[in-house]
Amino acid sequence: MNSGATEAVPAVDVVMAVHSSTRPVARALASIAAAGLELNTPDGVRVTVVCHNISRDEISRNVPPGLAAATRFLELRDGIPSPAGPFNFGLQQATAEFVCILGSDDHLEPGALRQWLELARSHSSAMVIAPQRHAGGAPVRTPPVRVGRRFGLDPVKDRLSYRTAPLGLLRRSEIQRLGLDFSADLRTGEDQIFSAKLWFGGGRIDYARGAGKYVVGADAEDRVTGQRREIGELFAFALELVADPWFVALPLAQRQSLVTKLLRVHVFGVILPRMDQGGWTDAEREDLARVARTLLAAAPGADGPLSLADARLLRSILTPGPLAEMLAAAAARRKFGRPQTLIAANLAAQLHPEAPLRFMAASALL
Repeated sequence: MNSGATEAVPAVDVVMAVHSSTRPVARALASIAAAGLELNTPDGVRVTVVCHNISRDEISRNVPPGLAAATRFLELRDGIPSPAGPFNFGLQQATAEFVCILGSDDHLEPGALRQWLELARSHSSAMVIAPQRHAGGAPVRTPPVRVGRRFGLDPVKDRLSYRTAPLGLLRRSEIQRLGLDFSADLRTGEDQIFSAKLWFGGGRIDYARGAGKYVVGADAEDRVTGQRREIGELFAFALELVADPWFVALPLAQRQSLVTKLLRVHVFGVILPRMDQGGWTDAEREDLARVARTLLAAAPGADGPLSLADARLLRSILTPGPLAEMLAAAAARRKFGRPQTLIAANLAAQLHPEAPLRFMAASALL
């Protein structure tokens, strides 16, 4: 598509960022064409592929001519190995009522966009969260919303922070109202502040339960999330988030919700995988302890709903002792179904949305 030509304003702008000619872009584009909306019509969908630090010709030549002609290919050369730049750039080119972010390795189920759009318009949604599954069929169980819940989600009660990427359909005016953008200065976690401000920004959030799914691809072999990074770099997004004046001004319950997720998913989640990336040094463990202390100071009480097993691991992080103890605690928290993983460390928090039993039940029934 000639990016300078006059185009009909669509209902949905889909933005993709691609940095390698090996990505299955054609599959993603074909899925958009089959997602229930006409391409490049006033009430349809327009696709923008941002070719990041690579020529548009190198990407478009891997796409069938018909799909290529219906797609807007733009180039962005910023020299930064982060998807934040191309996603921000693509969103800036959008003019539709709604926008949708799509990874170049991912695709949509048939009819998904039409179903999401119908929901968004019928409920005046600021955001419609897409249900997700892996390419192999297994569901992605985030966010673990309350059982049966679909409409008018609450960021704390419905644990929205566990859906980091803003996947689904987002009203473009909501991006403008909240001043949302991806953090281009971060090497990882560039979408964390974007999504946090979206979930806790006061707009109406709905979940497209039962609608077509966003499918997470398994093709990428050079994803950066598995690369070993310094602890400071790895958690720069979290420290930046809790230091942001926006976060500081949130009510305590909302700050706790975000920090509980950061501890449970990111801090605890790094322990065992790092052993496959060279292990832990004493300096790195001290750095991780500082990160954990900073997060807890930003939201006192955020550790209360964690399980007994999680609390044991947190103690081993905050007061580093033998490495074997921390590794054993990290392994023990993954033995789901045992009392240590089902009971909250704070007995008064057993019915908290983040408490193990409620959290696990919501995840299992998603």
